[in-house]
Amino acid sequence: MTDSVSVMLNNGLRRFCGSCMVVLLCASGVHGAMAAEIAADWHAFVQNDMRGANNDNDEPGMYRNESTAGVSLKMTLVPYRLRFVGDVSFVWTGFSKDKSFSGLTDMREVSPYYIKSDAAYIEVFRLIPYVDLRIGRQIVQWGAADQFNPTNNLNALDLGDPLQFGRTIANQMIRLDFNPGDSDFTLTAVWVPVFQPARLPGSALLQIGDVSSELPFVSPETRLAAERLRNIYLTNPTSYDVASPEVTARMPETTLKNSQVGVRAQWLIGNVDASLSWYYGRDSVPVSKRSISTQTPSGRVSATGTPVMRVLTDVDLVYPRKQVLGFDLAGELPFLGNAGFWLEGAVTFPGAVTMAFDITRIVPSATVLRDDVVTDTPFFKGTVGMDYSIGEHVYLLGQFIHGMPDEFGLEAIRNYCMGMIDVKLLQERLVIRQVVLGEIPHDDDDINLDDDGDGRVESLARGATNDGRIGSLVYFPQLIAKPLDGLELTVGAYLRFGHRESKFATEAAGPSQIIFSARASF
Repeated sequence: MTDSVSVMLNNGLRRFCGSCMVVLLCASGVHGAMAAEIAADWHAFVQNDMRGANNDNDEPGMYRNESTAGVSLKMTLVPYRLRFVGDVSFVWTGFSKDKSFSGLTDMREVSPYYIKSDAAYIEVFRLIPYVDLRIGRQIVQWGAADQFNPTNNLNALDLGDPLQFGRTIANQMIRLDFNPGDSDFTLTAVWVPVFQPARLPGSALLQIGDVSSELPFVSPETRLAAERLRNIYLTNPTSYDVASPEVTARMPETTLKNSQVGVRAQWLIGNVDASLSWYYGRDSVPVSKRSISTQTPSGRVSATGTPVMRVLTDVDLVYPRKQVLGFDLAGELPFLGNAGFWLEGAVTFPGAVTMAFDITRIVPSATVLRDDVVTDTPFFKGTVGMDYSIGEHVYLLGQFIHGMPDEFGLEAIRNYCMGMIDVKLLQERLVIRQVVLGEIPHDDDDINLDDDGDGRVESLARGATNDGRIGSLVYFPQLIAKPLDGLELTVGAYLRFGHRESKFATEAAGPSQIIFSARASF
């Protein structure tokens, strides 16, 4: 039996090697002909993005000073069958941080930079009848709404820049598209082997890692109890020196169980595009799983002669599981002058996450508090909107948004409205754009920490006060000029207004900004 298997393997290997030789000989013979059929399309750009900001507590200064150079390439290797798509951008951040003298000898330290890519994949058309394959680094964009897409979950969110609403990060994927007979029906299946987290803005640490940040428990009662415990050291600075927490995001293990899957069916109903989709994976924005505080002597003594203790806190973050069932519709309304419309919604079935809050190493009489920061109750996100052009010079867009991309859990969902007006002049070489994004006022769900009944809040923590109705607003005006083909100059502002605990006016949302950018494409 062993000899027979050996013979079969040897014969198979011999045939495989022979086939490879034939392929190589044929390839060398037709190389010139194939080279003539290869088609390439490439684009490049250079962009400078400069922004000034005025934080609540800081002097006005530069918030962003980036220069980016990028190139994209689409190359058809076999006509109508095989294509390569890729892009790469080099980003110079424009800021140098304090460093040792040896760092001044390293150009990477003197002029910090990073590399990013939104695409590096191969695409095979008609891999088998009616089936196309795309494999590699890519962004799979689902949804019909403008920027706010609750059905779009395969790629992690890029929240690093508040001006880039709805942007996502590319990841390695395998995508199959089934389109029988070039019909109006397409079935798409996507597999994402390795989970990728969202990119968070630097200001997000104020929400998670600040010593006075609001605790994330869903229940206001549990949050109040935790703040009452934390008050023991927050309100006693002469005895406790509170350090900023050490925050660690725990990545899911790279197992098949933690891979992500998405399926989408898309078809045309008259003049309306429709789709149904399903996603299984994890939310890309982390939530708190554990907060444990310890104390150690600081080496100082108070005015009363007692030692001052240093409070150290470790916070662990995790990425909750979820399944998402979504739909979207998009088309035009002939009876309204062909105004465009879209309707997109998704029901999320989240996995519950329970957080432990432990300060027993500081206060031995305290108890460890455990409660949900995410419940397993399904919740809905949706976007409905319209756009309309008035002649050649005015473009209008409006949307109602139930749930922002970074909101997760039934209790976290809020309502928003967005409006945009473009006034186009000089054959669209000058565009005056006005964008408003508002958080619809809602009741603050906090409970006042006032144990002595004197009417004054006794906690230094944000979220300890019930502030009634709260809301916020972002105003984003821009002047966009295109004096030359391929050149775009933008001057604008990103201005935040509202209650300090609201969505857009909290410190964690970042500062208001003044913007100037220049982009040349060729």
